[in-house]
Order: sequence, then structure tokens, then C-alpha cells
Amino acid sequence: MKIFLYSIVILLFCSCESSKWETIRGQGINDESKSIDNVIYFENENSGVVGGFTLISGRRSKFGVTLSPIPILYLTSDGGKKWREIKFDTTLKQSVLNAYLHLDTLICELDSVVLLSFDKGYTFRTYSDSSQRSALINKYIKGNKSKIKNHKFTFKENVYYKKELFQNNLASVIVCYGPETLTDYYFVSFDKGKNWTFLQKAFGDNRQRFLLKDKYLYCYRFPFGLQRLKLK
Repeated sequence: MKIFLYSIVILLFCSCESSKWETIRGQGINDESKSIDNVIYFENENSGVVGGFTLISGRRSKFGVTLSPIPILYLTSDGGKKWREIKFDTTLKQSVLNAYLHLDTLICELDSVVLLSFDKGYTFRTYSDSSQRSALINKYIKGNKSKIKNHKFTFKENVYYKKELFQNNLASVIVCYGPETLTDYYFVSFDKGKNWTFLQKAFGDNRQRFLLKDKYLYCYRFPFGLQRLKLK
């Protein structure tokens, strides 16, 4: 079964090899099954984090062995060439939902707690109080995706439908559904949506993406590595 799943992953990966995504095959992340494409945040071209959860065996019952999620996060300081795993409290049975990184400050939002570190994840303070969690999330963790107001998008007389919108004060990127099944179409604008340029089309997936200024759109494709799509 594992060989079959890896074959599917490799097939999907190869289908995207003709795209403009650049893959950085780094070191420090093993190929044991995990979901680390749920969370991504990059402070700049060098410093960023990716993560999500992995499953471990829990209690045995008459229905079999239960699986519990545990948080997992990796940090890079050289643009994805090398990764360091962040060590969490082993009693935490939750997934990382969001993360924020700035200099030595690392903030992780989990299902029911927020973890705050001032040394890039070597030690954490835990906040479980709802008001404290909300204050930290509102101050530091902001959604990378923006709300889509009008889903219909027309480019050179062709009609598409917006799937995701990423934007900051320098660039906007939309990922659209189009005429081909399971295919994503990428467009970029550098003037707040007045003019759009077609970037590429690629086999669709549900990985999280991150827009870094007006330079790159980032994502992580496990187990192959960090990927970035150049915007200019």
C-alpha cells in the first residue's frame, strides 16, 4: 500500500515537472509519513517554516489502535536547503494550524493553544486562555489567503473561476479553476488587479501557499522539498 501511495505521489509530481515551480530538495526532513504542507510562512527568502502534523499510535481498544495527531514544524534559515525540526511538548496531541516567524520570534497556533518562542522554537511559552490566544493570533498571525469577492475571472476572453487569492501591497496572485479538469491556472498582478499576467497552469492540489512580497509564491511538496514560483 505504501509503495502504491508513493507511486501516485511521484506520478503527480512528475506531471508538474514541466511547470515553472522550482523545487529545492533540502536536508533535515525524513521521508516518514507526515503532513507538512498545511502550514507555511516565510519572513524573507531565507527564513521560513512549514508544518502541520504527523500521526502516532495511541491507545488500543476493541476497535483497534487509535491514531493521534502530534504537531510538527520545520524551520529553515537558508531558503529550504536545510531544515531543523521544532521540538514540541510530547503531551500535545494537536496539529499546527498557523505559524508566524520574525527574527527570533516564532508563534504557533494549534487547535487549543498558542505557543510563543523568542529563540526560534528552542523553548516555548504556552497560552491556553482564550483571550490571550485571540490577542496573539490577532496581533501576529494573519491569514495569507484573502477573501474572494467575485469568483468569476476573465482573461483574454477566457472565463475562469477563482479558487484562491493571495495579496499584499506589492502583488496579487490568483489560482483559478479553468477548462481542464484538476488543473490550476495562476495569474499575477502588480497594480492591485488592474492588469493581470498569466503565470502558468499546473496539476491542482490543496497545499497551502505563501506569497512573499512580489518575488515568489511558496509551497512545500512532501517528500520532494520546498517549491517556489517566480512572479517576475
